[in-house]
Amino acid sequence: MEEDEPLGDGDNSGDPGTDGAADGGDGAEDGGGDVTDEDPCAGTGAFDYSCDPEDESTCPGGFCILGMCIGPVLDTDRWDDCGNGGCDVCETEENCPVDCGSAPPMSGSKEYDNQTTLTVWVHGFYNKSPDEMQNMVYGQAEGCGGLMTDMGLFGVTIPCGDTPQTETLPYQMIEVEYYGGVPAAWLSQEDIDEIEQYPYEGTSALQRYALIVGKFIRHRLELTGATHVNLGCHSMGCLIVRHVIENNIENLAAENRFVRWFSSAGVIGGAQLARLYDNPTIRDAAAMLGMELNDFVIMHPDFVQDYTCVWDHKLHAGNSPLWGGMLIHHSAACDPRIAEAINIALIDISNPDDLPNDGIMFTQDEYFHSQAPAASHVAPGGEVLAATRNLVYVDHMTLPNTEQAALMAAAGLFHRRKVFITLKLVELYQDRETGSGEHGVAPAEISIESEVRYNPYVSDTFGRDLLLHDDKIAYRTPEMLTLNAGDVLEPDLPIFAGPVFDGMTDLFLDLKLLEVDWYPRMGVREWVFDAHELILGFTGQVPLTDDVIMLGSEFGRAWLEVKVVPLY
Repeated sequence: MEEDEPLGDGDNSGDPGTDGAADGGDGAEDGGGDVTDEDPCAGTGAFDYSCDPEDESTCPGGFCILGMCIGPVLDTDRWDDCGNGGCDVCETEENCPVDCGSAPPMSGSKEYDNQTTLTVWVHGFYNKSPDEMQNMVYGQAEGCGGLMTDMGLFGVTIPCGDTPQTETLPYQMIEVEYYGGVPAAWLSQEDIDEIEQYPYEGTSALQRYALIVGKFIRHRLELTGATHVNLGCHSMGCLIVRHVIENNIENLAAENRFVRWFSSAGVIGGAQLARLYDNPTIRDAAAMLGMELNDFVIMHPDFVQDYTCVWDHKLHAGNSPLWGGMLIHHSAACDPRIAEAINIALIDISNPDDLPNDGIMFTQDEYFHSQAPAASHVAPGGEVLAATRNLVYVDHMTLPNTEQAALMAAAGLFHRRKVFITLKLVELYQDRETGSGEHGVAPAEISIESEVRYNPYVSDTFGRDLLLHDDKIAYRTPEMLTLNAGDVLEPDLPIFAGPVFDGMTDLFLDLKLLEVDWYPRMGVREWVFDAHELILGFTGQVPLTDDVIMLGSEFGRAWLEVKVVPLY
């Protein structure tokens, strides 16, 4: 691994200013159209998703509802050059700061002492009537239910800052409400005026929600004397967190206030389901699930790319320097059947690429796939650490209510190490494609299934046996390698990466390298019956020490690298 290559699992994202770009930003009125002779840069600006139903050009390829453009077909490569290292003719400091500008000046420093660190939870979308929305109090503290309470099962005993006695403690947990039309009592008139520039009806909602969350955090820092903030979130709440950080709302990110982030089925790279809204079947199903139109539109990946990923407009990477030094872990869901909707596999109604999903989100949109070194965390030993993630086989709504999510949040927000298990080398002796009882044609397609449990520590300490990482071909989540017999490959492929408890000395791993004959997501359709043949496997305890585990069988050999990194 190169010295500056981040460990972990996200693409590379601009900063139109503290107020974000939800007001249109540079070039928003141009939409996403083609380059014209009159204006060589037409179509390169952000698209503001407002539209006129009488003017098709305001919603190219989509349709206009209540002044909002649904399903537009924009210039799909409009941001490709942003991040190429050169300030090109159509790029500006405002629309592509990674190439033409700079991050806001940084001040302060990251500190990971939990005794002066707030933990703030940002909830996801939930359904409400217009009357309910109008009468809800935005900026209000909402207690510590759900996952924050469940972390107590795994040793987290932090006061909830929802009482007069606890609200001034610097070491507390609290949830913030960003919905509503009534301001919380602590908001100043200046704060209210700024927030009310962005109505919750329409595409301005994301900027409104982010301002409310940012101002709440600023208020709590001042109220408690806390110095830093842990962030937790679910679903759309994670998009709000990303918007707060990458748009430097309230200058919090530039002050190095944010130290850790745990997301649960987060809208990190937008919700692809929003692209399908012109499909009547999807529209009906979304209505059944209570998806509110304006919240749905602000989760559209194009909207997220234009207004949230403002550093270099890369959906699946946290490359802004404003992420630098943060400890990030994502829990992603991968069961496509929605328990709350009679097990409908909503996304699979229209999923021609057979991508893994949790019924609401494509799994690959729930985490950063990479981070630039300047946006990563540098450990005391010099390791450059990108965000990590685990997979849980539950649906989108269920994940934050699982003990798996609570355990990973507890480890990620309050403990001091991460483990990285990586497939470093594979040599194939036999391809298991041809011969007696075999099916398929060489080369061999190799995929890796894995399960991880934090046992015996978790079972002995907390009395629970939890499958924390579940990566199976049946869920469509594993990657695939291609080898011929005799090939040696060094894939550097992550098997598992995530935070571990301070008291842990080992974990349980069940790993299988399989030759697959039926994996439609990867284009493999050789033999549907008895479709996977074992190349080699490992089942047992993995000590939490730096090591190389050597595996072998008559069909091949492999090396697993185990690296345990103290974070601070």
